[in-house]
Amino acid sequence: MRVLLTGGGTGGHILPAFNIGRELMKRGVEVFYVGSRKGLEARINIEIPYELLPVSGWVRKSLKYRIVFFPDMLRSVFKSMIIINRFRPDAVLSTGGFVSIPVLLVSIIFGIPVFLVEINTIPGLAVRLFSYFAYRVYVGFEKTREYLPHLNRVEVAGIPVRSDIGDGDSKEAIKFFKLNKEKKTLLIFGGSRGAAFLNRLSRHLHTIMGKEWQFIILGVENCSELERARCFKFLDRMELAYSVADVVISRGGGMTIGELLFTGLPAIIIPYPYAYLDHQYHNAKEAEAMRMNIKVVREEEVTPELIKDLVEKLYGKKEGILNRAPSIKIAEEMIKNVWRD
Repeated sequence: MRVLLTGGGTGGHILPAFNIGRELMKRGVEVFYVGSRKGLEARINIEIPYELLPVSGWVRKSLKYRIVFFPDMLRSVFKSMIIINRFRPDAVLSTGGFVSIPVLLVSIIFGIPVFLVEINTIPGLAVRLFSYFAYRVYVGFEKTREYLPHLNRVEVAGIPVRSDIGDGDSKEAIKFFKLNKEKKTLLIFGGSRGAAFLNRLSRHLHTIMGKEWQFIILGVENCSELERARCFKFLDRMELAYSVADVVISRGGGMTIGELLFTGLPAIIIPYPYAYLDHQYHNAKEAEAMRMNIKVVREEEVTPELIKDLVEKLYGKKEGILNRAPSIKIAEEMIKNVWRD
């Protein structure tokens, strides 16, 4: 069985594709990924066979990008035809983003079953357009059903995080981060957008919170002036950070929300206020409705004292880890549906 994966531009499109792709590969499926030359995927290490298309998103305020958009889209359609003819997939899985549009268009013309994944509460353009033609649409939240026309094709599967994200060993984490095992640990990270605000907040919290608290701060290269903090510009061992965290402060990106729901950690979510369609706020409010130990605070409402009080109230309120990662569920259901047909 062969599955072509597509979706890119940002981590919220790329990571779900890779997470599901890993689970498909574990089950003997051959996968191939199609992304964009102009997205985040062009700057990261991709571990599976792939090709990148010239298409990028429609940038409303940029005349330069609008001029090249349609020629790039046309070239991407033709290149998608070549890729699909060569790879001959049994199914196509899209996690959204403009790069998926030419791939999905060609797939539908060729009669290849299409599966869609939407991790945000409000679906993006590609998912809304192609939901009419999809075999199945996997969504992260029940509320997303309201925005999609064919309810019989929509399944609430959860957000496809890494299946091992809850498997970190706390003893290994204490050594890795050089933490004091007797102290409480606050994990703070902002993701790819808006990290600067949370980094400033973390410095205020370090000053006003008691010495029984230590900090792991991501998105900062150096914080030697903060004696109880461990800082990392980038961390590829998030399972370790989650294993040792008592409370999390983060933005509201779809993948972050998925990891918080999966691990059951108490969290304060401060949505990035400039996200498209206010995605992060809507994602965070859905998570807050699902978990008693998740609190949402708008950025304009944030004060160090308010966040300090919330951290102390949430301490000790961790809930259980989910038994099964949504990425596994989606991979297994895809295989079952494709083979059945």
